[in-house]
Amino acid sequence: MSPLVVDPVMVAKAGDRLLHEDAVAALRNRLIPLATVVTPNLPEAEVLAGRPLNTADARREAAKAILALGPRAVLIKGGHLPGAPIDLYYDGEFIELPGERIVTTNTHGTGCTLASAIAAGLAKGLSPQEAVRAAKTYVTEAIRAAFPVGHGHGPVHHFYHWWG
Repeated sequence: MSPLVVDPVMVAKAGDRLLHEDAVAALRNRLIPLATVVTPNLPEAEVLAGRPLNTADARREAAKAILALGPRAVLIKGGHLPGAPIDLYYDGEFIELPGERIVTTNTHGTGCTLASAIAAGLAKGLSPQEAVRAAKTYVTEAIRAAFPVGHGHGPVHHFYHWWG
């Protein structure tokens, strides 16, 4: 089967639910079991796990519950946590992936960019863990290199590597 990365876009940045309950059930029961990696942010992981995730232990239990749905790996993104973001990777073994909080308004599309970069890494033959690590590096540098476009939250700089 081809690699599949599922970014369950279920909760908006403002906290609004984006999917009806029947769509969440379809995501949980039909799509996530097919995934190589599923990449919920903290509010999305709370929906998938069905409980608040305000402790490190709760996040670990949620990662186990999400992995039990059938994907090969889970990456609970830590961008909603205070302080430096720490992503939690789980494939039967827990790995904390610390990140850097870059102060900028150019963060639009970070979750989609991360999921796409993971998919690209998997397509290149990387293991899920290697693909996640490479994608985190790519997104961090894309955020760091971003420059303001328009008003409000601007996009990350997807082409920073080639920009001279």
